[in-house]
Amino acid sequence: MASNNVQELIDKAYDIGREGALFDRYAVITKLKKTPQNFQISYLPDKEKIFKTIDSLKEKIETTPINATMKKDKMQSFVVTPGKTGTQINKDKTFEAIQNAIKKKESKVKIIVDSINPQYTKNALAEIQTPLATYTTKFNRYDKSRTNNLQVATSFIDSSLVKPGETFSVNNAIKSRTAANGYQSAHVIVNGQLVDGIGGGICQVATTLYNAVMIADLKVVERHNHSLTSTYVSPGRDATVSGSYLDFKFQNTTNKQLYIQGYLDGGTLTYTIYGDAAAVPKNRIDFEYAVVKRISPPPEKVTEDPTMDLGKRKVTTKAKEGMVVKLYKLIYDANNVLLKKEYVSQSTYRATQAEVLVGTKQLVEVPVME
Repeated sequence: MASNNVQELIDKAYDIGREGALFDRYAVITKLKKTPQNFQISYLPDKEKIFKTIDSLKEKIETTPINATMKKDKMQSFVVTPGKTGTQINKDKTFEAIQNAIKKKESKVKIIVDSINPQYTKNALAEIQTPLATYTTKFNRYDKSRTNNLQVATSFIDSSLVKPGETFSVNNAIKSRTAANGYQSAHVIVNGQLVDGIGGGICQVATTLYNAVMIADLKVVERHNHSLTSTYVSPGRDATVSGSYLDFKFQNTTNKQLYIQGYLDGGTLTYTIYGDAAAVPKNRIDFEYAVVKRISPPPEKVTEDPTMDLGKRKVTTKAKEGMVVKLYKLIYDANNVLLKKEYVSQSTYRATQAEVLVGTKQLVEVPVME
């Protein structure tokens, strides 16, 4: 790990008495008998080799810090599991120590190791156990596939921690909607129509979390409404996610971490956001929507059905009015006096065309025998 200057000293010694006139050179060489020249061998650390050696020790010495974790138990109390400090070799200080050891001709060197704290410590998590906002929506628990999807997506989000300034993405949290990740086929809205698709129902997860985020007065970074109004939330308060191009994102605008709790209970889905007590909104926040335009459904679509008796009608899809709505945030003081009304967003929902089957089967008259 060190180089020396032996060759340089040999060259210098060889050059003694080899310059000038013959007599002068002889005098220099003769003088060496009485006053010899001494050359000091020095050792210079080879930085590249030393760093390679240090890197080879990382696997044996360095350890990864482990974050503290926090989760609600069955009694709805927080259980915090302590984290663990990691270790990392300080390459620059270790190099200096090796350099000094070489100069002092010491055979042993102490590796300098720094402690690396985890991102989330037990003390930090103990500070963020105050509920900032909660929101609940209802669903049909007898729809097994849809309920499964709500449970799977919620399991991915539950117990998530969001650092100050960090943006949380629902799409990233709930992973790709595949059977391998536990999702099943259920009703999903595609181009204004209800069809079956893997992961159907997860938009209710995004919607429920979206409302908790708004009540907590956090910054919404990205939100999209459905093409149709939802049955589990009022117009303007829904949020849809799809593939990697439609997402719901929000930013932690507080000074401490946020903890997200999500769970299903019977036919309800609840999301609660916890944080530092100082982050609790000082005023009560509510929301209202205003319909700025109503969209009439197009004329019904009639399809003839030769298997149905002539003249009979069967509605397969009901007509539904569309609308354009504006959502407003209402801020109240402790005495429930409205302080401010702020515009939040505008959402457009399609009208749904009625679809009807009409029977064309001719009735055959059977002659009566007299």
